Amino acid sequence: MEQKNWINITKSPALYCRYAYFDLEDHLADSLFERQNITVKYEREFANPINPYRLVICKVLPWHREGFLQALSELPDKMNLLGFSDYRRFCKEYLDYSENWMMEKRLTA
Repeated sequence: MEQKNWINITKSPALYCRYAYFDLEDHLADSLFERQNITVKYEREFANPINPYRLVICKVLPWHREGFLQALSELPDKMNLLGFSDYRRFCKEYLDYSENWMMEKRLTA
């Protein structure tokens, strides 16, 4: 299974598919979205001063979901080419923790 750098945060049913993913301040994913002809509506962005990555919250139309996820699957390679070799590890650690936390909250709610 390919390591993800995103998490689906959509509540069903919804007009948009909402996602959170990691990018840099320069928004490297934007060019990948453009190549896929995907329009992304950005909602929020969170920066952490101890690492270069930003958590980006966005939404896409359901029929753009496949192209959006394809673009995000290309982002780790682009990060690695630019010298951010810890990107995959960072995403795995953060998303594994986040998904476990969300599952615990669902089970206790």
